[in-house]
Amino acid sequence: MKRTTMACVALVSALMLSASLASAKPAHPTHPEHPSQAADAAAKQCAALKKADKAAFKSLYGKGAMSKCIKAETKQSDAEYKNAAKECKAERADDPAGFEATYGDKKNALGKCVSAKVQAEDAADSEEFANAAEECKAERAEDPEAFTEKYGKGKKKKRNALGKCVSATVKVAAEPLAGL
Repeated sequence: MKRTTMACVALVSALMLSASLASAKPAHPTHPEHPSQAADAAAKQCAALKKADKAAFKSLYGKGAMSKCIKAETKQSDAEYKNAAKECKAERADDPAGFEATYGDKKNALGKCVSAKVQAEDAADSEEFANAAEECKAERAEDPEAFTEKYGKGKKKKRNALGKCVSATVKVAAEPLAGL
């Protein structure tokens, strides 16, 4: 009798625990202003950068390039989602009919808007990275020694010169946009 009672109590406790876990809010909210997708977006962005130019990607991020890239891009992705959410909310407030026509009138219209803006920005970033890598490779082909001297730092001059060039080129291209 005592064992049966204990077994019933354990079973009821387990059922209550599983029910409370099932009804609990997810660990990561899916609202655009609190993006749980930032790490996923960062991983996709890093994969796109790697696909754009593998050598430049490896040179820029070094050993463990993908994990370093994801770590660096996650903060940026989080900021992109928050900025896109603000833009979409302002767009919806300014022209509700136009917003509804573009993104639909469903509950996920704001999410569609945010997603579209972030994807467009990520595509532009990937293209900018690929263009910078091509520019740097052309510069390196013209005069490899001068290129290494200009961009290479420390013991790994030859190995990190391309990455330093790409990083500098991308930063220079992004500076005019910083004032907007």
